[in-house]
Amino acid sequence: MGEALRLLRIFNGYKSAELAQMLGISQSYVSELENNKKQPTMEVLDKYATVFGMKKSTLFLFAESLEKDKQNKDKKQRIALAGMRLLQILEKVGGLENE
Repeated sequence: MGEALRLLRIFNGYKSAELAQMLGISQSYVSELENNKKQPTMEVLDKYATVFGMKKSTLFLFAESLEKDKQNKDKKQRIALAGMRLLQILEKVGGLENE
């Protein structure tokens, strides 16, 4: 889940401190989540979903799809695939709520 949260933050152009403030959590907690040192609570995932304008289930689908791509060692290719996966998932679940 950490990689998915990190990529969503980067994809949306937020610095970790900025996102932490929006989520009402500490920057160090954002870092721990993104580095898989801690697992997010459902409450925190709700906050992420709200900030990114998507359903919580979309976050889970995105994280799951990234796990499937882990065998691919090329980081740039993994990031490109992650972006494509996110767009595909958003298309399937009806897109962003703010559109």
